[in-house]
Amino acid sequence: MTPMHLILHRPVSAGRRMLLALAGSVCLSVSAQADTFPSKAITIVVPFPAGGPTDANARLIGKELSQVLGQPVVIDNRAGAGGTVGSTWVARAPADGYTLLWGGTSSLVVAPALYTNLNYDSIKSFQPIGMVVRGPMMLAGRAGLPAKTLPDLLAYAKANRLTYATAGTGSIGHLAGELFQEMTGVPLVHVPYRGGAPALNDLLGGQVDLIFETAQFMTPQIKAGKVNTYAVAGTKRYPGLPDIPTMSELMGKASWEAYSWFGLVAPANTPPAVTAVLEKALLKVVTEPNTRAQIVAGGLEPVNSSAEFLAQAIEQDLTKWRTIVTRRNIKPE
Repeated sequence: MTPMHLILHRPVSAGRRMLLALAGSVCLSVSAQADTFPSKAITIVVPFPAGGPTDANARLIGKELSQVLGQPVVIDNRAGAGGTVGSTWVARAPADGYTLLWGGTSSLVVAPALYTNLNYDSIKSFQPIGMVVRGPMMLAGRAGLPAKTLPDLLAYAKANRLTYATAGTGSIGHLAGELFQEMTGVPLVHVPYRGGAPALNDLLGGQVDLIFETAQFMTPQIKAGKVNTYAVAGTKRYPGLPDIPTMSELMGKASWEAYSWFGLVAPANTPPAVTAVLEKALLKVVTEPNTRAQIVAGGLEPVNSSAEFLAQAIEQDLTKWRTIVTRRNIKPE
């Protein structure tokens, strides 16, 4: 055994001194990053066109983040391929906290579940910061459909082959419809459209029987009495339409949930000190009453989540929808 006094007085090698100095400099660098970040404008990449509700919410959050962080927050719309173009851009961006992604269900969950050749991995390529908004999917039917309640619809659908419209093959509405069929045993015929608007137009015109869309999107038609509403696929009733029951209430299956959500993620390997600043700022923004009121007015549910909550949501939803894609043999267009 080496005597203690020899250990205490053993000379430190040049290599070890270099390693210790390097470790010290890294610690100082991380601390400095936390103290100085942000020192310039931050860009939030929205992987969808400007002008829609997704873009509007990103701009709301960006404006409020700018106030909290004391630096400009710029919205950069990089649309294309279901959100994957902008997502790829951010995955390849410098991991310094100055380029963020307004990521959501379509780009971080549905696309990775459908495609095997993406240029990013929703778990490995990004560092979650926090979920901001979410909205449940809803099942509605054309006004002339005889079934007025979900139990009536299930009985009617077993005797009559019904069609359901969605915003496209592989959309969250399509996956929700496939999950619905698995859980009820009722077969439906999928009719994909290029977007929610043409799908809704054909529902209103009686060309299709049902639609799976977000509650936010369907609210104006529901309030106008132009469609039958059967259920909402959320953990609780939708605040904008509190009289409509959840799928779980009607079917007794707590796992019947289908949400469309959005939040902020940074490129992987962004320093923890930087993401901690962003997470804290985002939590402050989303818990601010005026921000929450604007989100609710837009038909969505504000989610003041942690980075860990978003990480779990991505992982759980990816597993859930990838299983549906595989079991139902869903192929991208």
